[in-house]
Amino acid sequence: MIVIRRTFSLILQCMIAIEILIFIGVFPVLFANLSFNLKQYLQTVYQVSVRLFTFKLFTLNGHISLFPSIFARYLDSMRILGLGIIVASIIAFLFAYLALILFRKRINVFKKLLELAESIPDLMFILLLQMAVILLYKKTGIKIAQVVTFREKTILLPVISIAVPISFYITKVLIHHIEEELEKNYITLAKSKGFSFFYILNIHVLRNIAEGMFGTSKTIFWSMLSTLLVIDYLFNMNGLLRMMLSGTDAFIIGSILIFIPFFILYRIYEWLSFDNRKDIN
Repeated sequence: MIVIRRTFSLILQCMIAIEILIFIGVFPVLFANLSFNLKQYLQTVYQVSVRLFTFKLFTLNGHISLFPSIFARYLDSMRILGLGIIVASIIAFLFAYLALILFRKRINVFKKLLELAESIPDLMFILLLQMAVILLYKKTGIKIAQVVTFREKTILLPVISIAVPISFYITKVLIHHIEEELEKNYITLAKSKGFSFFYILNIHVLRNIAEGMFGTSKTIFWSMLSTLLVIDYLFNMNGLLRMMLSGTDAFIIGSILIFIPFFILYRIYEWLSFDNRKDIN
């Protein structure tokens, strides 16, 4: 019964979210020609909603069908985003782990260095990365990665470009959550029983900060999406976000493809997490 109720609730929430995305997608119509066009705006919202829920044709610039080409671009962009999240998480975990193990007495200095690295704009980092690869190729003849996409797709540099800048932020948040966890009473009890810091960190702390990191993951996801748009242009990639700027239909369908799957995943995780906490209590 709970599963059925939650399923219907999830479907309803998705439909409402899609309608909100449509309202946002056709928003330029409201102020077209420097005038307030409320009637035309509502008519456009209705027309797009009918087309979407009756599976009518959506086009790119009014001529070319969005399907199935938008799915290929979606998969390419999500591949880079997914790999970026994995790489950024690995880098952040290693940085935070090593900092707390090796530089625990100087952790404040390490956090200031993280803030300094985090202040570097994503655009500057990407341009410097491209320049470094080009200079290395000119000096040594070694081509470690494709800098700009023409016929062949580039993966390595876009993944590094999206992963490294956000990894500094993830590391800072991870250290913050670990330090908060280390101040709790059960940690003091574990220390009094003679457990080592290494054991406490691995067995207790890292497991208990998962909930806190989940709350931060939404900020991380949206931040990486904005970087993905920059990557689309700087690496001359025909990604989903670049396609979304080409027209209203592309923006609405692209927004739905991005938002709905992640919304469903987050909602399911929240339900499972709530059930686990209820069972524990």
